[in-house]
Amino acid sequence: MTELSNSINISAPGKIILFGEHAVVYGRAGTEYPVSVFLHGFSFKTAVAGCIDLRTYINLFTSADGRVYLSLPDLGVERTWLMKDLLKAADKVYEIKNDDKVPPCLEAIVPVARQICGPIDDQQSGVQHLACLAFLYVLIGVTRKRRDLLAVKVTVNFKLPSCVGLGSSGAYCVCIAAALLQVSGLIPPPNVPTDGSAYTWSPIHLDVIRKWASAAESLIHGRASGLDATICTYGGVASYRHGCQIEQLEKYSVPQASPCRCTAGFFFSLPDLKVLLVNSKVERNTSRMVSLVKDRLKKFPEVIEGMFNAIDAISRDAVRILGHPDHSKNQKICTEDEHYSLQELCRINNQLLIGLGVGHPKIDQICTTLARYGIHPKMTGAGGGGSLFAFLKPNTSQTVIDMITSEVQKMGYDLWQPKLGGNGVVSHTTVPEEVRLQLNNSISPRADKKVTPTHPKTSPRQ
Repeated sequence: MTELSNSINISAPGKIILFGEHAVVYGRAGTEYPVSVFLHGFSFKTAVAGCIDLRTYINLFTSADGRVYLSLPDLGVERTWLMKDLLKAADKVYEIKNDDKVPPCLEAIVPVARQICGPIDDQQSGVQHLACLAFLYVLIGVTRKRRDLLAVKVTVNFKLPSCVGLGSSGAYCVCIAAALLQVSGLIPPPNVPTDGSAYTWSPIHLDVIRKWASAAESLIHGRASGLDATICTYGGVASYRHGCQIEQLEKYSVPQASPCRCTAGFFFSLPDLKVLLVNSKVERNTSRMVSLVKDRLKKFPEVIEGMFNAIDAISRDAVRILGHPDHSKNQKICTEDEHYSLQELCRINNQLLIGLGVGHPKIDQICTTLARYGIHPKMTGAGGGGSLFAFLKPNTSQTVIDMITSEVQKMGYDLWQPKLGGNGVVSHTTVPEEVRLQLNNSISPRADKKVTPTHPKTSPRQ
């Protein structure tokens, strides 16, 4: 690839559900409940989720050869479309809304995107097909609003696995939304500094990214709560209740030197937390797990609603710990008692999920192994497989971590130690080292037009 330093380079974090799985689902419109559930004091439940620094990276530059390139090497996707075909497709889309901040409705663009994308062939999985559709949805959407957009070359690299409940689709949609909105001029280049050589956008432009990404993710997952897109856009840790606004636990501190003092600042109240993350490599079936819990709710309404209430109480306790007022005084480390409480909440929540019927023997094996080291993990996501996480004490020795890693890997599982919370979507002033080598080794078209990522007081380094 040529002119790497003049490309747009954006990344977004993955996410984990910390507390509240399944319980938070109930209360949505269209969900059927036994009458007894309402008679016994039904209420909406809380979920808590946080971003993890296993990031998804997008590299974009424009090209004058009239072709759009999408490369997803981790998914085995290499697709090319003619820009003139995309412009014709955009002409077919009729929509009343003209607000640049509002993403186009799926019903208007998806049929056109499906025609361009073509049917799933024998060599293409559903995940690959949906990734292409989500990209085309955003691209056609911005092309309708900015018809002078040049063709683009896009490469996306994932540093976290897909289909295991770690927010890979949310991070992907946030990355493509941010990159395409910026290159089309629908949002400006970011000007809010973060830690390191990266910048993010003002809250008003982050909200535009979130809306477009949430719409694209709904194409992948069906009706989405918007929690994944919010976490991957803003970062940090957030709580969510159906029908309520997603609330960030962090509070803003406005730095005096910020060029956008009135609209932007840094997150600073979340304590410095690391988690242990294990992939059981058991493929999740989210719809089956949700259906199973729903059947149990119908059969044992008072029992299951009682379990939902307990899960909700766990989520609210976690919010109180993670949003503790002392953290706003720059006390970045949880106390020993707080760590103990978080571990206990994980242990209890995991047992409740097992009681709901969404456990798995391999999940039990991992929990038993980590318990020998005094670590109590819980499932994250729908259960029935997927991933588990546990909070790590700051004083956990590297020797213990190495022993755990060795034992877990010998059992055939993947393990990471990501930091919890932190930055959401950011634009990098240079190509991140995590993706530079792969980009240099890829076969890419010539970059006929430079895209300068314009950061304040910063020029791209060669």
